[in-house]
Amino acid sequence: MTIVATVQILGARFFSTHHESAADALAGRERPSTPPAFALLVGRARRFTSLVTQMHLEVCASLHGEAPEPPLAVFATCHGEIQTAEKLIADIRDSAMVSSARFALSVHNTPSGLYSVATASAAPTTTVTGSNAIAAGWLDAALMALAEGRTVLLTIADEPVPAVFQGPPEPVGVAAAFLLAPASSAGRPVQLAVVPSGDDGTDVGTVQTLAHAAAAALRGEPAAIDLGRVRPGARLELRFPSQDART
Repeated sequence: MTIVATVQILGARFFSTHHESAADALAGRERPSTPPAFALLVGRARRFTSLVTQMHLEVCASLHGEAPEPPLAVFATCHGEIQTAEKLIADIRDSAMVSSARFALSVHNTPSGLYSVATASAAPTTTVTGSNAIAAGWLDAALMALAEGRTVLLTIADEPVPAVFQGPPEPVGVAAAFLLAPASSAGRPVQLAVVPSGDDGTDVGTVQTLAHAAAAALRGEPAAIDLGRVRPGARLELRFPSQDART
């Protein structure tokens, strides 16, 4: 095991279309499908936004205001604007035309652009997309916080994959956001560790992984959470030491 970063989590938020809280998601307690409010966007800016964009903005809303300065931001998503992509393909197939507004919001960094406009933030943002986006997003955000000595807002979200793409059949939309900062003696440190693993190609479950991380951050409980592959034969773990541990 190799510790690659030690940071502090200043705040965490969780949203699921089918779970009231991170604890409910971990316990399997579901609610009727509930859309996010995404109050950061108002008026015309709300039109044509996808579920994944709405969920990113939902979990970012309060954490942005809790940062001591406009935070750097890392947006991570495994599938990106996958539902918008399906609609555009259907439009081309059916009418050979697409909505210009929908097309403009089809790129994977749509949420970061709308977030920057909604919060009037000129702080840099990064968008990470791919099958191991959870691990890559955590690694990018933690190393950025340490390198820049600033707070970093990490937000991770995914919407259900349309059946036509034959992807993961999970019907739940889920998002979580974490406000990270360089570790201090007054705060509780969390560690990112690279651990050896038989590289079986298994991706982590987004709902359970985000719920576990958010619950551990909110409750202050010790935990070791598999975030996914970072290279062949190695995976990234998010480690919450016990409250009296210090590095």
